[in-house]
Amino acid sequence: MDQALIDRIRADMAYEYDRTGPPEGFPAFPDIPVERHVGDEFWRLEQEHVWPRVWVMAGRAEDVPEPGDFFTFDDLGVPLVVVRGTDGEVRCFANTCQHRGAPVVREARGSARRLRCQYHSWSYDVTDGSLVAVPDERDFVGLDRSQRCLPQVSCAVHGGFVFVNRDPEAQPLEQWLGAAAEMLAPFDCGSLREIYRRSVEVPCNWKVTAEAFLEVYHFSHIHSHDGFAILDSRGAAMGLYPHGHSRMITPFSSAQQARVGMDGWDDWKPLDQGPFPVIDGVPDMVGCTSTAVSLFPNIIIPLAPVGFPINLFWPIDAHTTRLDWIYYGPRDWEGDELPRYWEILARNYDRIMGEDTANMAPIHASMASPALTGMPINYQERRIWHLHEQLDAMIGDVPEHLRVPRLLDPYVE
Repeated sequence: MDQALIDRIRADMAYEYDRTGPPEGFPAFPDIPVERHVGDEFWRLEQEHVWPRVWVMAGRAEDVPEPGDFFTFDDLGVPLVVVRGTDGEVRCFANTCQHRGAPVVREARGSARRLRCQYHSWSYDVTDGSLVAVPDERDFVGLDRSQRCLPQVSCAVHGGFVFVNRDPEAQPLEQWLGAAAEMLAPFDCGSLREIYRRSVEVPCNWKVTAEAFLEVYHFSHIHSHDGFAILDSRGAAMGLYPHGHSRMITPFSSAQQARVGMDGWDDWKPLDQGPFPVIDGVPDMVGCTSTAVSLFPNIIIPLAPVGFPINLFWPIDAHTTRLDWIYYGPRDWEGDELPRYWEILARNYDRIMGEDTANMAPIHASMASPALTGMPINYQERRIWHLHEQLDAMIGDVPEHLRVPRLLDPYVE
């Protein structure tokens, strides 16, 4: 997030305030087909073509600090195990014994010198997943250990976060993230630690949850309290990155500017963060706006000088989503009990998340009505269209009645 980007965001925000309509030549979006959210056909296409080929966040490198430390990960619909090898590298293997299919580890996390199936004790090396021990091996005719290794999936660490991709030939993570990673660069993410986490199941399609965080059009309608909204959607500056990633920086409302002592929407200066430890090097813009980055398909990160929550949307089925939010920041206290100031922040953020999730189930249920023939998307909601374009790009041959045309390439950075 260098100064050139910050200057561009400032200019974009000024443009957004001054414009009287979408930019000249901006495309008119056709309606998004409702069946993409409520139908089983598109769900099956996503399950076949998107989730097996996309990078997702599985955990943190400090979850596996020593060789042999592991944790299991099942959120991609198949059992996986993330383990640190004796060479210090973090890798991910199928948590499926190549004998009779039992899991090679059953605990959610732990440490082992070998990954040993508890059914028949077939054992695998923690570094390369090779089969290293077979009880009563003499009873197997022509057993080739080299053909019975644990299948490995793509795994990489960025900023202390462990990402996995079921595709062993996946594009390298750094290439996949591309320029979107610049939004996280100032936060020294490797030094941050988990502050707290929450998890809720919502009866809606995962895209309903994701789309709620890809626009600020709804903010003053849902998140105002006693007529006070802290953000002004009219100035929201958005950027589209390749692979479906995007950013959104929204200025404070005039009321919030007055509350925190700003002289205008672009009076970006250090603000008092109270008792919170501040991350060195975070641009002042971040503290004076709502700054967020999204990583396709299911990660939304609202950034702040004191840290950030990571919002994750995990599809359970076509009509159910698990929404996790995990807050990370500098951990400057001992013990498990949150300091009072973090308790207050957690309560406030949980309230905002509750206001969003309270709308998701009714939205999904109402979408199924024949009264909704399609969803019109406006210029301010273009990050939603960008998400759908990437879904179609990964699926490939989307049936015409479900397809969205690719319109935003000229606007991708």
